Amino acid sequence: MTHRLRLQLRRALWAGCAVLLAACGGPTAVEERGSVQLPGQARRVFVTALDQIQERYVRQVEIGDLVDQGLANVLKLDPAVHAKRLPDAIEIESAETTTRIPLAAPAQAAQWGAATVGALEAARARSAALREVNLNDTFKAFFDGATKGLDPYSRYNTPEMAREERAQREGFGGIGITIDTDGGDVRVANVMDESPASRANLQVDDRIVTIEGESTRGMTARDVVRRLRGQVGDAVTIELTRKEAPAPLRIALVRAHIVPQTVVYRRNGDIAHIRLTGFNPRTTEALVDALRRAEREIGPRYAGVVLDLRNNFGGYLDQSIYVADVFLPEGSIVSTRGRHRTLTHESWARRGDVGEKVPLVVLINGNSASASEIVAAALQDHNRAVVVGTTSFGKGSVQSILTLPNDGEIILTSARFHAPSGYALAELGVLPHVCTSGGRENVAALLDQVRTGRFADRAAAGRWRATGPDDVEGRKALRNQTCPAEPVERDSDLELARNLLMDRALHAAALASTATLAAR
Repeated sequence: MTHRLRLQLRRALWAGCAVLLAACGGPTAVEERGSVQLPGQARRVFVTALDQIQERYVRQVEIGDLVDQGLANVLKLDPAVHAKRLPDAIEIESAETTTRIPLAAPAQAAQWGAATVGALEAARARSAALREVNLNDTFKAFFDGATKGLDPYSRYNTPEMAREERAQREGFGGIGITIDTDGGDVRVANVMDESPASRANLQVDDRIVTIEGESTRGMTARDVVRRLRGQVGDAVTIELTRKEAPAPLRIALVRAHIVPQTVVYRRNGDIAHIRLTGFNPRTTEALVDALRRAEREIGPRYAGVVLDLRNNFGGYLDQSIYVADVFLPEGSIVSTRGRHRTLTHESWARRGDVGEKVPLVVLINGNSASASEIVAAALQDHNRAVVVGTTSFGKGSVQSILTLPNDGEIILTSARFHAPSGYALAELGVLPHVCTSGGRENVAALLDQVRTGRFADRAAAGRWRATGPDDVEGRKALRNQTCPAEPVERDSDLELARNLLMDRALHAAALASTATLAAR
C-alpha cells in the first residue's frame, strides 16, 4: 500500500473520531441590549458545553462546580449581585431580594444548562451593568470562569477567535502571502509556492497600497488580512509598489484555499534541513514531498535529515502520528489515555514510507510541545534518531475541539500522551540525547563527548521513564536538574546535527550509546 493511500485511509478513521467532538453549529442569536431575557440559543450553548465537559474531560468533574465558577466570573461585573448554590437550587441574591432557580434531581447537563440561563436572567433583572453585556461576552466570561480550574490548556474561544484558529488549522480563502505593517506600509513578507500570489508574481518586499481601491495607509495587520481573505473563487484587486517598477502595479487575484505552510526544506550541503513549524492537515504530505525533493537534489551524496522541531507548538494529533510513521518501519508511536473509550488508543507504524532508512537527527527546545513531542519521543524510543537540544515543553495532553451552537469553541483536555516506552509526557517532556542547555554551545567539545560516549546519561534516562505521572513537582525538579528547557534556537545545535550526519560512524555510535526502552 502506498504512503498516500494509507494516509487517506487513516484520515478517514480519525475523521470518524473527530465528528464525535463537534456539536452542530448555527447562527448567533440576536439579543437586544438591556434585555433581561437571554435568547433561546443560550440554553443550547450551556447544555452542549457542560455535557461535553462532563463526558470527555480527562478527569471526572462536578458540573455544579463549573456552573458556580462560571456564574461567579460573570457576576464580577456587578459586585452587588451574588450566586449561591444549594443542594436543589441556585439562588441569586442582591440587597433587595433573592430569587431561587430550582434544580430537578438528579441534575444533569440539561438541567444545569436551564438553571444557568435562569440564574443569569435573574441577575440581569437586578443589574443594569449585566444587562448591557452582550451574549457572546457573557459566554466568554462564563466559560473563562468554568474552565479556569481545569488545566492550563482547556479554554473557550469566541466565534471570532474560533474562526481565526480554524483558518490556521484548516485553511482559508486567500491569496497566499504573509504581511507585516512596520512603519505604516503593508509589506509582503512571504509568498507561498503555487498560490495565487506566486502565480501573479508577487514578491517579497512589495508594498500593498490599496485593496479594492481602498488605501491601506493606517490599516492594522488584522484589517489587511480581513480584506485579503474571502470566499474561494472570489476575486480581489490590489495595487502595489515595487522598487524597480516605475509606477504602481494593479493586480487582480482569484482567492484559493490556502493552508498555512508548516514544512520548510533547505539544502545544507549534503544534508536536508527540514523545519516543521506546526502540524496541520497538509504537514505529512509536504514532509514527504520535501524528502523526495532532497533525494533528487542531493543524489548519492545524501547524508541524512535534520528534522527541526524547535519552537513547534504542535497541532493535529493524527499528523504527528503520520510524521513519525514516515521515519519508522514498525512499532508503537504513541498511546493516548482518556476517560472516554474513543480517546484511549494506541497508534502503530507500518512499513513502506520514504524516510524509514535515512539517517536522522531531531532538534528540540523548550518550545517544542505536544505533537512535536510525540514525534521526538517516538523516534528516540525506537532508537531511530539522535535527539539534540534542550528538554521539550512537557505538554503531554490531547485537546478536543468542541464547536458550540454559537460557533464558539470549547478546547478541552481529553487524554494524556504516553511515549512508546510507556512514560507520560505531561509536565516532563522529552529528554534529548545530547543536551545543549546551560550554555553548552561548543560543538567540538560536544562531538568529543559523543565520540567517547560521555554524553549519554543512562541513569538520567532511567529516572525519566520511572517517574510517575502524578508526581508533578518531582517531574519539574527532574527537568531542571537534568537538562533545563530553554526556548532558544542555537546555530550550534544545527551545526552539531550536521556533523553527526556527515560522520556515519559517529552517528551510529551515538545511537548505540543511547538505546532506549522502546520494547514493552
